[in-house]
Amino acid sequence: MTGVRIDRRQMLLTSCVATALLAAPRALAAQVQTSAEGRRQPFDGGWLFRRGVGEGQEAPRLDDRDWRALDLPHDWSIEDLPARAGEARGAIGPFDPKAEGGTSTGFTVGGEGWYRKHFRLARPTTGRVELTFDGVYMDSQVWLNGEPVGAHFNGYTPFALDLTPYLSADGENVLAVRVRNLGLNSRWYSGSGIYRHVWLDVLPEQARIARWGVSVSTRRLTSATAELDLGVRLEAIDAGCSVNWRVRDPQGRVAAQAQAHAVASADLRHALTLKAPRAWSPDTPVLYTLETELRRGDVVLDRDVTRFGVRVISFDTQDGMLINGAPYKLRGGCIHHDHGVLGAAAFDRAEDRKVRLLKARGYNAVRPSHNLFSPAFLEACDRHGMLVVCETFDVWRRGKKAQDYAVQFDALWRSDLDAIVRSARNHPSIVMWSIGNEIPDRNTPQGVEIQWRLANAVHELDPTRPVTAGLHEFLGRPVTPSAATARRGKPVAPDQTSTVFLDVVGYNYKLRDYEADHQAYPDRVLYGTESYPKDVFETWALTNRSPWLIGDFVWTAMDHLGEVGIGGSALLAKDAKFRMAPNLAWPWISNNCGDIDLIGDQKAPSHARDVVWGVSELEMAVQRPLPEGKDEVLRLWGWSDELQSWTWPGADGAPMTIRVYTRGDRVDLRLNGRLVETKAVGDEDQWQVAFTTPYAPGVLEAVCYRQGRELARKRLATVGAPKMIRLRAEDGGQAGRGEVSFVKVEIVDAEGRAIPELARAVRLSVTGPADLIGFGGGDPQARGGYQSPSALTFNARALAVLRGRGRAGSVTLTARADGLPTAKLALRLT
Repeated sequence: MTGVRIDRRQMLLTSCVATALLAAPRALAAQVQTSAEGRRQPFDGGWLFRRGVGEGQEAPRLDDRDWRALDLPHDWSIEDLPARAGEARGAIGPFDPKAEGGTSTGFTVGGEGWYRKHFRLARPTTGRVELTFDGVYMDSQVWLNGEPVGAHFNGYTPFALDLTPYLSADGENVLAVRVRNLGLNSRWYSGSGIYRHVWLDVLPEQARIARWGVSVSTRRLTSATAELDLGVRLEAIDAGCSVNWRVRDPQGRVAAQAQAHAVASADLRHALTLKAPRAWSPDTPVLYTLETELRRGDVVLDRDVTRFGVRVISFDTQDGMLINGAPYKLRGGCIHHDHGVLGAAAFDRAEDRKVRLLKARGYNAVRPSHNLFSPAFLEACDRHGMLVVCETFDVWRRGKKAQDYAVQFDALWRSDLDAIVRSARNHPSIVMWSIGNEIPDRNTPQGVEIQWRLANAVHELDPTRPVTAGLHEFLGRPVTPSAATARRGKPVAPDQTSTVFLDVVGYNYKLRDYEADHQAYPDRVLYGTESYPKDVFETWALTNRSPWLIGDFVWTAMDHLGEVGIGGSALLAKDAKFRMAPNLAWPWISNNCGDIDLIGDQKAPSHARDVVWGVSELEMAVQRPLPEGKDEVLRLWGWSDELQSWTWPGADGAPMTIRVYTRGDRVDLRLNGRLVETKAVGDEDQWQVAFTTPYAPGVLEAVCYRQGRELARKRLATVGAPKMIRLRAEDGGQAGRGEVSFVKVEIVDAEGRAIPELARAVRLSVTGPADLIGFGGGDPQARGGYQSPSALTFNARALAVLRGRGRAGSVTLTARADGLPTAKLALRLT
């Protein structure tokens, strides 16, 4: 049951995002039921929020009636900045040119925020009540009924707090959480607040399964059997306890079971044989369920349910990476954790959508940079067969920003590493643990010592996976600690100290060193942890022919907020002596170097990658005409300014550069049915060929051949004037308050084709049991906020995100734009 207090403003019905947030129900008393099945009870609903510094905000009797009511997950940095009287800020939505984080965080603002939650739960006479946060960015402190419960610094690691001693006797409780995202602490958009899920756990007082205490791995796999290694960490057990395991197949049937008596040791291990196993891989992501029960006789004291996959992975220089005996290459991309118009708020369906978008573009691996992502994201990777290099830290002792994790590394690395590995180790998608990315001072004696400690700790926590790291350079500094002078009895070269304790070595932007290093270190398994988009052809030509090179992760697979303006290109005078394209600043807000933009649409590098990875046989793009006297110069992470478009108003007769990407051996280019030119293409051309022809409206067509047979054709047609708004739901609507639905908004011509480069204001309204919580385009510049019902399209497209109100029903989304007919979409929430 839920007790709800509603004030008059909450009776208003509105489609405006800002007003809808104000109108959310104010739940002051969520009755929580205690039971033996009390793990992971959702605790996201009925919170109150206030942005800003405050004293005494944790007081139980504080009058919080004017606080904003909301449900988690929540990110305040993506919300429009509050106006300040008499100050001309120049801010656009959540973006402020004066923001302390500047280009690093995409000109968004952190600061301090407070959350409060009123709930009913009496202090149990037996048992224990814990609260688990999946992630809070960043420095958080928690109070219950005015008493300090605990604090957590890391913005990406989960943490749990024991509420039991602080629960009130009468059952009326007030939880307060202060979150501080202060100073320069991130190199990318982090978001602010309780941006991941919160869970309530009601546990036995004694004889219980420890948090993240269950592990399952595959020791051996054949077509007939799988030998599973089961582990469980127990707390406060006695001689009368036993552990029961049941493995259920994807259809829910019991596939294997076992029992063991608990002993005084806190850790219990058991082997279990599974017959006729269905193996997990990127192509067959089959998931089993492990049910672990702690019993005393017939009484179930505690229970844990774990999803897992049956799979074995090996790495060596002869066969590369083998999953269940089959060779795989890591077709990977680096990503950050934000979701564009949603900011960092980790809605489950947003995390799932990110993985699905990447899978559709041929990716089978991601490198979540440079921190642990949400459980929902890792679960999506399990479901869809996306391999993960799970990264732990971006800094160690020496920071990259003044107030980043380095200020607490020495005090917290061990507990945070423990939480990362224990909480995530059962995900079959995770194939390696990375102990760092581009770590300063890692080659010094102190740095080598830290590497040794981190690698050892990871192997102790999870001996089933290799340790890796992303290395950006090798410094020729000798080291002295005896621990770093040899590994497995082999001498270590002083200029390669960064690799001493790594099982698989990751290289950042060292493509030119791959083959030379392989000659020097033939036993080294390596891969690209970061690469430039423009190196895609050379990278994969080498990767495909080299078993010791197991894959590559481009920087980046998707655009993210922050790290502003490192992609794209610049126009420089032909006679300019300095040929380096500068990075961009305000009003640019994203990195702009991803294969996919902020709302999920393909960008130019992605079309080329489609051909390289065999997703497509043929792609074609047209470079934007260059002004007289100008050259196009790519940024380090850049790509040419080219579009899949043959709509160039005002360019009649101008020479146009057309690039065709194909694995064929010949390409014909035709314009309005006339053959422009035929060109051969081979591996030495890096699977691309360029044509030049004067622009004339109509139809541009490329036809590619292989050994004389047509392989594929691609057409680009000049589109007409804008005629209508098209609304398209990406999938079925979801009614739950924690559920979101995505709707694409497009402005198209009479034939249903999107208008290239069209920026047009579209206004949305919503009726029914859903709220509009995000709306915007994929523009890498600040053109507006994401919390308004009005937004500019980017290349004629925008994305609307609806959040259910917790009940099923029909929702109507209405879109209006000047000069166009009104469009409506009916969506059934279930």
